[in-house]
Amino acid sequence: MPKKIFTAIQTVIMCLMFLGTGSIGWGMDFYVCPDGSDQWSGKLERPNEALTDGPLASLTAARNAIRKLKAETGLTEPVTVHIAEGLYFLTEPVVFTAEDSGTETCPILYQSATNRKPVFSAGREITGFQPGPDGIWQAQIPEVKAGQWYFEQLYVNGHRAVRARTPNQFYFYMLESSEEQAGSDTLYRRTTQVRQGDLDSLQNLDGQTLRDVILYVYNKWTISQRRIESIDSLTPAIITLGEPQKPYAPWQSNTMYHLENYRAALDAPGEWFLDRDGTLYYQPLPGEDMADAKVYAPLAEKFLLFQGDPAAGKLVEFLTIRGLSFQHAGYTLPPQGYEPFQAAFLVEAAVMLDGAHHVVLADCEIAHIGGYSVWFRRGCRDCRLEHSYLHDLGAGGVRIGEGGIAAEERERTDHITVD
Repeated sequence: MPKKIFTAIQTVIMCLMFLGTGSIGWGMDFYVCPDGSDQWSGKLERPNEALTDGPLASLTAARNAIRKLKAETGLTEPVTVHIAEGLYFLTEPVVFTAEDSGTETCPILYQSATNRKPVFSAGREITGFQPGPDGIWQAQIPEVKAGQWYFEQLYVNGHRAVRARTPNQFYFYMLESSEEQAGSDTLYRRTTQVRQGDLDSLQNLDGQTLRDVILYVYNKWTISQRRIESIDSLTPAIITLGEPQKPYAPWQSNTMYHLENYRAALDAPGEWFLDRDGTLYYQPLPGEDMADAKVYAPLAEKFLLFQGDPAAGKLVEFLTIRGLSFQHAGYTLPPQGYEPFQAAFLVEAAVMLDGAHHVVLADCEIAHIGGYSVWFRRGCRDCRLEHSYLHDLGAGGVRIGEGGIAAEERERTDHITVD
């Protein structure tokens, strides 16, 4: 083989090897790892020997580093953020605005640095469980006792635990319901008669504990969720406050319902209950060892917010999230409960997009959440969600658009691909 051709082949092979290892590449690179520091530049894949610089520790810090880069020099080449394998905790969602955009020639990519997905958890690990009576384990959470935290989902060993409910299988069945106005045009007091024995486990609960009990009503093709205002033990009946009854989803006789979230209902493996005194109760599944169980409770409801302003023409553009896992987000039932709007219409998503153009979520995972997974809501265009695993979702998978067509074309959502 001629020497010139051999040398050229050697050069190509060496370039491909370097590109494959990430040692060199096209564009600007930043690095993130669990052992990094948000005080460092993020320009190094590993900390230097003097521990004066190295990778960043969070997605937010990487976003801020790119903001600084854009402010100083502008985008002159593509930017890639390489995120090392590991567990990262989010106490609030990471927000991307128009200032975080890439361009068509200089896109911005946040991606896993390896074939394994880094995990971003919006929860907190609960530890310190101790065995208690009747096979129910307990952990103390001071922030709950102090009134600083309360959660409505619990994830144990990679699955959603069941919040204590009655009955454990199937349902109770209502009798007749009636309602009367209670102080405003939109607030009504509804009295629902039930069968004898249905409310036995609710006896002797104080006012606050009773209002924490959730009534789930399976009316027609929708579900209503209401907090219980009081009970009438003699009739017996459940009294709730909320919007007037919807004609398309009345609470008729024999409508199915169950009761949830109180200590007396915790009577089956896999169930849990969080007391306002800070005690978390959990009854393990058969074979589940609480000494090494991984238990997470949500701190936040969302992972990522793409906050463009389509009405003002301020868009989040040319940004890709690839190969990341997002887990352990929550949902909090509003004080007024949830009225029967089908398809969880009032519930938002763990990843929200407004005014997003050419934004891609690829090879990601979204799991163990309280609401929807992803919502391309207002003014989104030419976005993609592809090859991603969405599972253990509290409301649903993917939402595209809103409940009506926006008057202004730039506020409409279209050309969205879900693959």
